[in-house]
Amino acid sequence: MTVPQKPVTPVVDRFFSAKQPTLPCQAWRDLYWLLHTQPLLAPGFASYPPARFPDHCLQHIMQWMYQEQQHPMALTPQTETRFRRLGLYAEHLLKLGLDHCQDTRLLLHHHPIHLEPVAPEKGRKTLGEVDYIWQENKTGAIHHWELAVKLYLYVPLSEAPDLPTDGQANKELHRFVGTQLHDTLYRKTQRLFNHQLQLSAHEQITTRLGRQVDEWGIYLKGWLFYPLQGSDWDSYLFPGKTTLDCLNPAHNKGWWLRLPDFLARLARQPDNIRWLVLPRLNWLSEAWATSGQTLDASQLQQQLGLHFLADNHPAEPLLLAALQEDPAHPGLYRENHRGFVTGHTWARA
Repeated sequence: MTVPQKPVTPVVDRFFSAKQPTLPCQAWRDLYWLLHTQPLLAPGFASYPPARFPDHCLQHIMQWMYQEQQHPMALTPQTETRFRRLGLYAEHLLKLGLDHCQDTRLLLHHHPIHLEPVAPEKGRKTLGEVDYIWQENKTGAIHHWELAVKLYLYVPLSEAPDLPTDGQANKELHRFVGTQLHDTLYRKTQRLFNHQLQLSAHEQITTRLGRQVDEWGIYLKGWLFYPLQGSDWDSYLFPGKTTLDCLNPAHNKGWWLRLPDFLARLARQPDNIRWLVLPRLNWLSEAWATSGQTLDASQLQQQLGLHFLADNHPAEPLLLAALQEDPAHPGLYRENHRGFVTGHTWARA
C-alpha cells in the first residue's frame, strides 16, 4: 500500500512542463534552483538587499536554458563532474547564466586584488577577489555580486552547550554550523558584508571599470537544517525570534538527527520511501532518481553503519534525501524531504 507523504521542504517550480517533457540533467536543475530558490537571509539583513536578477534578465536566461534542454552544450550530465568543490560549481553555473543573458554584460569575474609587497622577498599578497561585476544593458547600472552557497546545521544549546562562540551579540547565528564546525553563518555573513562587498570600492577595481559600482548584493542561497522535536519530518526546533528575524522565512529547510535517533525513525518508515545519500555536488536542487539508484531502509542502514561505525575517527555527517515515486512519472522518484545524519558525539566533542 502506498502511503502518501507531503513534501516538507520548499521547492521551486516543477521541472516538468510542456517545454520540459523529460527530467533535465543535474546541472540544468541546479542552475534553475540557483536562479529561483529563496535567499537564506531576510531582505533587510545588514541594510543590503539580496542580489536578484531583474525580471527581464531572468526571462532571457530561462529562454537560453530551454534551448539548452533541447540541445545541451553548456549544461550537460558531465558539467558537475568537472568540479571538486560545491562553491566553484555553483559559481560556474551562475556565470553561465550571466554569460547567456542578452541584457547583461559580465565585466569582471573572480577578479583578484593584489597588494604590492612591502619588501621584494615577501612576494605579492592578495586582498581578495570580487566574484561578479556585471552591467545591465538597459540602464547602464553596474552591479557587484558576491555568491555563497551554504548548508548549515542549527545546533541549539541543548545539543552542544560547549560550542565555541566569538562573543557576538547574536550567539545563535554562530550556532548555524557547517559539517566541519569551523564555518558558521555568523562568520560567513560578517566576511561577506564587511570584507567581500567592500572590495569593489578598491581603487584597482574602480580604475579598471572607470567608475564606481552602482549596486551591491549578496547572492546567498542554500539550506538550513534543524533538530526535530516531534514525530513529523518538519517538526523543526527553531532558534529564537531575534535570530529568525535575520532569516528569510521561506528559506530551504531540512532536519538533522544523530545516528541512533535517525535509525529509530527509519524503522518506522513505510516501504514506499526510498533513500539517497547525496554526494556534495548534488546538494543544491531537490533530488530525483530511478528506483535502481535508491536504497531501501535496510540498505541505507548498512551504508550508515559502514560510514559511522567502522571508522576509528569521527565521521563527517551525511546528507540524505527521502524520496517517493512521482505519480505523474512512474519509475522516477522525487525528493520528499532531506536532512543530515551525524555521529553521536558530533558538535559535542
